[in-house]
Amino acid sequence: MGEWLSTVEFAELVGIGRQVAHRALRRRRWRKNPLEVRKVNGRRGGNAGEQYQVNSTSLPLEYQHRLKVSQTLVENHSKSITGRTAEHAWWLDHLRPALQHPVKSTARSDALVELADKPTRNWEGTAVSYSLRTLQRHAARFDDGMKVGRHGRSDRGKKRVVISRRWDKLVPFDASTKAKIADDLKQEIRGLLKGGMSWGHTLQEAEKFLIDATRAWGFRPGDPNVLERACSIPTDLVSVELHFRNVHRFKRDHKAYDDRRPRIRRTVACMQPMELVVGDVHPVDIHLTRPDGTVATARLIGFLDWATQRLWIGLIFFERRGGVQNRDVIEVFAAMIDAWGMPQSLYVDNGKEFGFAAFLDDAMQLTVPGFHGPSRSTHVINALPYNASAKPIERLFGDLETRYFSTARGHIGGNRMSKKQEAIGRTVAPFGAFEDVVPAIEGFVRTYNHTAQGKKSALKGLSPEATFRKHLEAGWAPTAMSRDEVRAACARTEERSVVQGAISVGGRHWTCPELQAYQYEKIWVRVPAYHTPAELLLLDRYGERVGIAFPDIEFHPLDKRGAKASAERAKVHRQAVRDLDRSAPDIDVAARLIARGEAQPDSVPNEPVGIVSYDPAKRPARIVMPKGASTSEERRRDQDERIAVQMDLAKRIVG
Repeated sequence: MGEWLSTVEFAELVGIGRQVAHRALRRRRWRKNPLEVRKVNGRRGGNAGEQYQVNSTSLPLEYQHRLKVSQTLVENHSKSITGRTAEHAWWLDHLRPALQHPVKSTARSDALVELADKPTRNWEGTAVSYSLRTLQRHAARFDDGMKVGRHGRSDRGKKRVVISRRWDKLVPFDASTKAKIADDLKQEIRGLLKGGMSWGHTLQEAEKFLIDATRAWGFRPGDPNVLERACSIPTDLVSVELHFRNVHRFKRDHKAYDDRRPRIRRTVACMQPMELVVGDVHPVDIHLTRPDGTVATARLIGFLDWATQRLWIGLIFFERRGGVQNRDVIEVFAAMIDAWGMPQSLYVDNGKEFGFAAFLDDAMQLTVPGFHGPSRSTHVINALPYNASAKPIERLFGDLETRYFSTARGHIGGNRMSKKQEAIGRTVAPFGAFEDVVPAIEGFVRTYNHTAQGKKSALKGLSPEATFRKHLEAGWAPTAMSRDEVRAACARTEERSVVQGAISVGGRHWTCPELQAYQYEKIWVRVPAYHTPAELLLLDRYGERVGIAFPDIEFHPLDKRGAKASAERAKVHRQAVRDLDRSAPDIDVAARLIARGEAQPDSVPNEPVGIVSYDPAKRPARIVMPKGASTSEERRRDQDERIAVQMDLAKRIVG
């Protein structure tokens, strides 16, 4: 009773394809040999799972023997036949009459002589015959524990050519010199590619370098053409060094390098809505008409909820040249917070239009008392410069342009230097005025928010709104904050002096009843960092609210309302002073000072060590008493005497 082989096992045994084996079993004949075949019901296969099986006893004898060999261990062989190739198994089967005898024995030699030049069929079914030397070589490989059959080169994997066969054969250099020239050539090619040289120019420069290097080492054939032909550079020498182009890309085209650099993968799993919001500004590629007839594009300010991929937008259009400012972004951001709630963290780029985000850091920290994510000292995250691929909102802007905005009229594409054209030489007609495009853009964004994404996307086949509803059903709730509170958060605290119940901010005077009753000299004001204020929040030195100041009104000298307002302010100030008076006890300060002086003890001096007298009779010589003032007659007499002395002196000198 033989063994029944499946179609696959039969194909592997005889070395043919599965389909060829299937046809042979269906015909019950293979290579003119009848086969004993049966049908069995299997779990797989055509025709209701029916499969063919062949009895091993009906196979040709050589394959029966091969099957037997493949199921047993070969004598004196340490390795199993299982897993060997068909060629190896065939050689073991073919050489078995000789391999069963000891090495270098007469019996083995006689067996090999008997097998030599004997016609047979190899593992592929091809009629072959082998010489005695071939059989001896395969038998020796078996004795060495190696696979029997065809084998690769013994020097496989080793470099057999230094530069090229023609150059290696032509030059008379020794191996070390050839290796030195080849290494210098490799460095030359690397340097050329690192410098940004093209493929063709690199081959030419490398060929010139090899010619010069060969001549420099003393080889100058009589025919220069012979050397030039021999120094032709194989393309493989350049191909294996192409990765050095990455250096040139890194130095000269950092955008292309950055697109290829390794990145990490992020997931939205376990993220909650508004846990991280990404903000950015994008120019909409749709031409709009200004009132003066010129065309321009609008700016889209977008905020993306990373966890749900929802997008909130605001549109801005400049009737003249201009750019997006902080106050524009604040208004869109405040509208988003009013609708979606306060985000836990804000991820924006380093543009000046997002400078307001630093003012919101404290406000966002108040919204996450139970946040267990990675610890941060700030909840405002600034992206690295020129790192657009790190922000998912950048990719979303590209999808909006491609899938939605491009369907609107007036779409010019993202390349401003090569805008779309309705006809050759004519740019597409504008969409219309800014008021016309706003509903269209908002409609596109609403469609995106309600469109299911791919099953391999972060949302796993759900739309942003559907993902958001899942979080709502799980109990998530937003943290509310009004628009006015957002605007107030984007302000600086500045100190001001209170002068006559008013302060000066931005070249204007501000006042309010609370400020008119304020009794301190200094007050602290919350000054908006980006907006022109209509009112100002006043704080005391402890940060407590004092009131809201409004611009002071100027009155005409004859306007009776001015007198009335002045009287009201004086009344408020007097009342504040009276309240201050009642809040402290009455104390007679003068009486306190007099009483404190009277309570001090008198100081008693010691006995004098000497007596000073002004009596001229008792005056010592060292004391000079002052003279009394001289009369006018005495002054004239003294003057005459001085003149006489001077005249006498002059006469002596002359005479």
